[in-house]
Amino acid sequence: MIKLLLLAAGMGGIFLLVGALVVPEAGTLTFLWVLYMNVVAIASQVYHIPAWVGGGVIVLIAIPFGVYVFLRGHRLILDSPFAWMLAFLAASLLSTTIARDRGVAFQWLFTYVSEGLLLYLLVINTIRVLPVLRRALWVLISAGSVLACLSLFQGVTGSGSQFGGLAQRNIEGYPASGQLASGQGARVPVRLGNRAAGPIGDPNRYAQILIVLLPMALLRMRAEQRRALKLLAGLAALLILGGIALTYSRGALLALGFLALAMAALRYIRWRDLLLAPVVAIAFAVIAGPRLLQRIDTASAVPDLLQNGGSDPSEADGAIRGRLTEMLAAFAVYRDYPIIGVGPGQFAPIYSVEYMDDRDIAFRALDRTRRAHNLYLELAAETGTLGIVAFLVIVGVVCHRLWRARRFWLRTHPPSADLATSFLLCLMAYLTTALFLHLSYQRYYWLLLALAGAAVHILRPPTEQPATSGRLLPRRERQRAAQAW
Repeated sequence: MIKLLLLAAGMGGIFLLVGALVVPEAGTLTFLWVLYMNVVAIASQVYHIPAWVGGGVIVLIAIPFGVYVFLRGHRLILDSPFAWMLAFLAASLLSTTIARDRGVAFQWLFTYVSEGLLLYLLVINTIRVLPVLRRALWVLISAGSVLACLSLFQGVTGSGSQFGGLAQRNIEGYPASGQLASGQGARVPVRLGNRAAGPIGDPNRYAQILIVLLPMALLRMRAEQRRALKLLAGLAALLILGGIALTYSRGALLALGFLALAMAALRYIRWRDLLLAPVVAIAFAVIAGPRLLQRIDTASAVPDLLQNGGSDPSEADGAIRGRLTEMLAAFAVYRDYPIIGVGPGQFAPIYSVEYMDDRDIAFRALDRTRRAHNLYLELAAETGTLGIVAFLVIVGVVCHRLWRARRFWLRTHPPSADLATSFLLCLMAYLTTALFLHLSYQRYYWLLLALAGAAVHILRPPTEQPATSGRLLPRRERQRAAQAW
């Protein structure tokens, strides 16, 4: 079976490589689809395909990069966000000097270089014109729609099929009464919660990679000229919302609320239309069932936990108390190592148990290594002030330039302004969910940031085009870009 899969993969790979040489954007779009569907990881974990075969997928976008830069003579794009990514790498390397486990640290650095630096460089240099960027958006929207559709099919039919690993499930127990047992010998009836986990195998991560696609779909519905594409974008948005609901992710629901407020502030939604929020909430409850309401109810005890440690531990579920403990432990590590941190990847395996045992911050007794479940606190603990500042400047520069592009095109070409806005909202959604999730599966974040960076270059006002001997776009591609809308 494995030999047949390898043979099929080899033949398909040859076909795709030839296609990438003839039509470079085909290789780029195929790479985006494979990456977002997490096909490589599934092939390795489920079908035991050798890692070097999956790593070869990078060739799909490396060939278009070579065609554009070396064969067609396009200018190599190296922008300031990429420079700040190098600064973040330098800060991480500096932190590595005091890492207790250098092997873990270097593995973290390798992942960042391959899934961050390299991915960003390849994407901004292969997605150079508006038509390709639009197709890239549709590739991601279609990938999210397919994944969400599989999860909805499971939810409606009760099917146990995981569709080759694309629609995994997370089975966990939770109190039937909505409260946890407290005291020795206390017993509470337990039900099993069946959460959609998508191709990643983690419900919260799955919700994160779906919610960032929602602004793309909604603003495609607004910007597309053809009615069929508008309907497809609307259908995709509904499917993605349904997929998010089936993850029961509280962080994703919070991000949805922020998205709604941001879209209202930007006048994409009328404030009075927010009165429909209860209707959307009811629809979510119908799709997801009582489990979602039970998880939301447990979050109501967080303010009491933060103020006085929680008068009744049973009012907040163990996950909330555990995550607060993990986050405070990461902050304590950062407080003790504020400049360069303790080294990439060091918090969970080396420092987490020791710091979570501090009674002053422990809302829950945890005796196993745990990650911080907060991107900012964990990065601060591991790379210090130098690292977290560089990391935030990267996304800050991209967002600032997207905002400038939005303001420029808002009056003269609203569809271009909508495109810039969609990436702003996508980044906002990711950064909101990052309050409750650490930077694992970081390729999704850097891919999103790279697409936003490509949008910055494509939507740059004509007066800001770089005055270099190498043109950013050939004449034919500039004409195609001008006619894209």
